[in-house]
Amino acid sequence: MRSAPAIAFDYRPSRLLAAALVVMTALAVAAIAANGLDAPWKIGLSAIALCACVWSLHRWTHPRWMRIAFGDAGWVLADQAGHEVPAELTRYAKLGAMQVLTLQAESRSFDAVILLDNLEPNLRRRLVLVVASQPSLPELGFPRRLQ
Repeated sequence: MRSAPAIAFDYRPSRLLAAALVVMTALAVAAIAANGLDAPWKIGLSAIALCACVWSLHRWTHPRWMRIAFGDAGWVLADQAGHEVPAELTRYAKLGAMQVLTLQAESRSFDAVILLDNLEPNLRRRLVLVVASQPSLPELGFPRRLQ
């Protein structure tokens, strides 16, 4: 009898997604600067956009969980200190090369966005197989919610 597929990887946020956020913020500030508002409005709206970008980048680049694993015990999340917490996969979405795992641990959800730059191709393929092997999942699609 074959054992259930297992996977474990260190999670780090995607730099591509962080760069996309910076580019979108720059475009938003350029759009604010190009419109016909008075200077105080332009400054205020630009400051709001920049503050939101900095806040989002900080949250994005400092995730609580640094390691994701799936094995016989189910999903497990580990923080920087190595403290492991059992988790439940509540949602999985795949669109092209992007995969999003929503894991529930300690009454909070954690979205792990997997792109080309933050996980090796072999591990990305194995992750798809691990998620597909779970009996409660519907067919692959975007988005999909687990029951």
